[in-house]
Amino acid sequence: MNNKNNDKEPNIISFEDFHNGKQASDSQINSRKETSTSTDNQRTKSKRNNKTKGERLRGHFLRSAIALTVIIAMYLTFVYSSNSFITKWRTIYIETAMTTNSHQWLATWFLPDNIIADVMSKYKKGKKSQKKLASTWEDIVPEENLEDNEFFDKYWELKSNSFIDYLKKNPELLENGGSKLVIEDFYQKLKLKTSEGDDILVVDIPNNLIIIGVRGTGYQGKLAIVKESEQVFMAKSNALGSFGQEIDSFCETNDAILGINASGFVDPKGEGFGSEIKGCLVIDGVDYGSHHEEYAWKYFGVKEKDERMYISSFTPGMQEEYRWGMEFYPSLIIDGESVVDGTFGMGIQPRSTVGQTKDGSMLLLVVDGRQAHSIGCTMEDCANIMLRYHAYQGMNLDGGSSSVMYYKGQFITSSSSVTGRGRYMPNAILVKAAADTKFKNKTGSDNDSSSSDESVIKAQPAN
Repeated sequence: MNNKNNDKEPNIISFEDFHNGKQASDSQINSRKETSTSTDNQRTKSKRNNKTKGERLRGHFLRSAIALTVIIAMYLTFVYSSNSFITKWRTIYIETAMTTNSHQWLATWFLPDNIIADVMSKYKKGKKSQKKLASTWEDIVPEENLEDNEFFDKYWELKSNSFIDYLKKNPELLENGGSKLVIEDFYQKLKLKTSEGDDILVVDIPNNLIIIGVRGTGYQGKLAIVKESEQVFMAKSNALGSFGQEIDSFCETNDAILGINASGFVDPKGEGFGSEIKGCLVIDGVDYGSHHEEYAWKYFGVKEKDERMYISSFTPGMQEEYRWGMEFYPSLIIDGESVVDGTFGMGIQPRSTVGQTKDGSMLLLVVDGRQAHSIGCTMEDCANIMLRYHAYQGMNLDGGSSSVMYYKGQFITSSSSVTGRGRYMPNAILVKAAADTKFKNKTGSDNDSSSSDESVIKAQPAN
């Protein structure tokens, strides 16, 4: 047999050599892959870098054109769409801007005049509807007290399961009929609710006062209920005609325990200092302002003879009957009926209002606005809050960045003003301590609260 082909020894490679050789081969392959990838990336980058200036400009132009097209489409949809949702918020946007002194440009700069005019026609129609409105207090039958408990007869707003349970756990708080009870719970640690489901923030029985936290869609505010109307009074700035005062200054200079803003004032470009009041400003029958001729404005205040709040058009000489009074618009509640609906053509804003119930309690409401926690509310929202707590008469006050409430040394609402303290204002509606007030009790005899020497029982937490 011919073995010529087998004369040469086969080339035998050890496993270790084979393995090392294989690894080297894989390494070379990976290296070539990485080199190839790097080369591809460099080529891609080079292609990008090699784009002409014109190509880059065309790319920027295309992107800008797309963005501009989207913006124009959104603008045209917002301005001209008949979709009910868009129409609603377009109307509110225009009303909100146009019923401010210094922010009307938010509408006039961006929206056609005919669109604005169409929206504001509702506002004008609403103002006309106010012309003949007037409260009468005719045929008033006092609301019957059905409670066996005298405390809840007077403070029916506090009769809720949470408040009753709290009193059961702390029976000492109802000593002497609860006349010494004070609760201050602004952070809601006690989680007390009113009979209407709102937060109880302050119960100040020695001063016939409760303060409630109110909330709704997009807004938060505070409602003060003063059970004796004689404690509520009007004060004017110490330098009226030259300068206004901030609300804390009003309270401090008039020894008031609570105060809110009141009248409007001349405010060019939003830079007024409350020196020149708009409308009447009556204190003890003396008018320190002047009648505002616009027909929609209403005169309102509390008459000396019966401590009732009246709303009407102004007639010369009528101010002599009033313990305090002023002018503004619109009226919200006349003889127990709401006379505003929706936004009333005035958009969503910070609001302040004043009202009175059949039993004579005064209601002072301030709603925060133009802020993340509360954008503001409508006129109808204000009326509904007041009606929830049995308002029989109700009036809107100056709003916007003037809206503010101050209680015993602290701001308890959040003003949208630059300082957060409200504005310098020509006047304010204030609340005296009961000890500083003479008023008639239910029997009709004079009651001088200053004779009381009862010590206060302060519930926990105090703040």
